[in-house]
Amino acid sequence: MKKISILLIFISIMICTVLTTYADNDSYETYNEIMMATGKLLSNFTEEEMKEYKKFVKRRKAYGVNVYVVNKNIEATYIASTYYSVDNRGSTDVSYELDIVVETAKKTVLKFSGSASGTGKGTIKSFKTDIAAKAGVDYSKTKEESRKETQKFKLTVEKGSRAIVYLMGSARITNGVCSCYIAFIELSTCGFEYFTLVNQYPRMEKRKL
Repeated sequence: MKKISILLIFISIMICTVLTTYADNDSYETYNEIMMATGKLLSNFTEEEMKEYKKFVKRRKAYGVNVYVVNKNIEATYIASTYYSVDNRGSTDVSYELDIVVETAKKTVLKFSGSASGTGKGTIKSFKTDIAAKAGVDYSKTKEESRKETQKFKLTVEKGSRAIVYLMGSARITNGVCSCYIAFIELSTCGFEYFTLVNQYPRMEKRKL
């Protein structure tokens, strides 16, 4: 009985040590639009699809993760935001010089969905490198931190027209489901998604009023 109690205390300590909340303050989830060449984002997985995918990771183990990849390294384009929009209803052209902040790092963002075990958006931070390796994502050589620079952007809005400047770019997406175990106890089964930002740039569109 004493040995069982010690084991339960050990497992509880391990769970409290490993579980952490992962939050990205500059998340791709806020982008206006993401267009994948094929497949879908984790946020668009249905409950039925998640239930089916989770069947592939229900294999108990002493310690570690099981991973099932649904979409691997899929090319995508995105519109991060509408950066600037102006109408020129006058009789002459108007010129502007904008300071546009763009991402310059090849940044990889990791997202987890809520899990059936009730951890919600919590995740097992110490396992994220293992999940990346099994999913085929080169996560160890990328940075989560955002690196940005300010670029000058010259804009001329002709009379009777509207100019819109979008912040756009390309990315690669890998997602699926994973399950995490310690001492043969399942801590979490949830969806995961790696979003790797490849580049980012401003794009201008003009329309007649």
